[in-house]
Amino acid sequence: MIYEETYQYLLRNVSSTEFDTCLYALLHSDWDGVIQSPLHMMARGVGTTEKYLRQIINKFTAPQGSLKEVFVPVHQGEDILYKFNLGPASNLGFNRKTDRYCKKYRFFYSDAFKILTIHGKRLLLMGAFRMSVLKSEEVLFDYSEIVPDSSSLFTRQRLLDAIDAVHDALGHLVRISFASRAFSKKEVLVFTFTEGVLEQYKENRAERTLLRRTIFNSGFLGHINDSVCRELERIGKYIFRSFLQEATNPGVSNDTQQELLKLARFVYSHSLKKFGTALPANKQLLLAPKQASAYLSKIIYNETLEQMVKFSHQAESIKSLLERVHFHRDISEKALGREVNDLEMADHIEPILHKYHQAEFIRNVLNGWCETWLISRVKTVTEELRAEGKKKRTHDDKQIAAEYMTRIRNDTYGQLDRLLTLILKFGNHAVAPSARNSPLTKKKEILQSYFAIQKERLDVLSISTC
Repeated sequence: MIYEETYQYLLRNVSSTEFDTCLYALLHSDWDGVIQSPLHMMARGVGTTEKYLRQIINKFTAPQGSLKEVFVPVHQGEDILYKFNLGPASNLGFNRKTDRYCKKYRFFYSDAFKILTIHGKRLLLMGAFRMSVLKSEEVLFDYSEIVPDSSSLFTRQRLLDAIDAVHDALGHLVRISFASRAFSKKEVLVFTFTEGVLEQYKENRAERTLLRRTIFNSGFLGHINDSVCRELERIGKYIFRSFLQEATNPGVSNDTQQELLKLARFVYSHSLKKFGTALPANKQLLLAPKQASAYLSKIIYNETLEQMVKFSHQAESIKSLLERVHFHRDISEKALGREVNDLEMADHIEPILHKYHQAEFIRNVLNGWCETWLISRVKTVTEELRAEGKKKRTHDDKQIAAEYMTRIRNDTYGQLDRLLTLILKFGNHAVAPSARNSPLTKKKEILQSYFAIQKERLDVLSISTC
């Protein structure tokens, strides 16, 4: 989407080719706003040379007075890509019901649009934005909105020239005419778009391209069809939105928000790699999109659980460090070559304390996500068996439900035991083994009680129809 912030920037701060560069970026950005295109593809898509595109990127990556950078360099492996920094990325809480935006209409990416002057592009963007907001193919502007005074972007002559240019290039899609309001007699400008243009827009497929590339790089060379991709993306969006919901709570610092979003990307990408590695032996998943998404969902759960353990261990390690106040004072005094007072000591400890709270917060987010995931899977079993109660349950129905519950329980215990072993072997040995294992041990105890209760419920549902 072309969000309000991007719209305002395009109207005031770019040349014609820079305008097209921003539109290209919007169409090829992933959920984090990172443009998933190498320079040569981007230059071809914009309709310019790589040399000139580099000049635009140099401008966009530099602070522009009171304006923020349009592009932010992002290192992805050995490549340097760019994050489009205007407006929210698609995973940053954009509200379709309340926030204003313009769809990425197909004509924005046509050769006819690219050859327009900057004034023609701005005028057409204004009409398209209002069309998108009002969901009407006929919109109007008061003349004073476009030419408010002599210092505005448009003069009367520039406006007339822009209208002529739009008619010459895209007259088959839109007509722009002058009229006057019936009562006030104020001059207005009417945009009349051809019927159907409102729904003729491009979809951003950058995330799907990235998904296929990630799986390809994991070693699976087959094609992933769109129906499977959509299901896998649905699971990816769920983890992004879940983490984001916690990140946007009041009082959560910006660096913690960014850490959570980076973690969501890591969990999703790393899980896709594991999914791709498993595909050669599970090619039947490519014929069953729902099964494919369930398979990826289980991988994501295991990965999230592992990350929860890492942050839990990190929090315990920092807590152990904070408890040794004298150790901190000694280190600080040795570094400074003098005694350190309590105020200075607090300044030294504050960043460590912030890191502890951040690790503990993220641990709680991940733990909550894992619990929600597990409960939803178990709930599915009991609800399906309860639904079968309206019909006659067979022995096979009960047996399948019991086996599924047992499989979830055993998989969960197996994963926890594996992580307990890893923490004991590779964890911070400055932290006592009991403290290192405490979070996982408590979690296993809670889950044992939970599964015992669910088994009793399953038994009651089975007995009720015997």
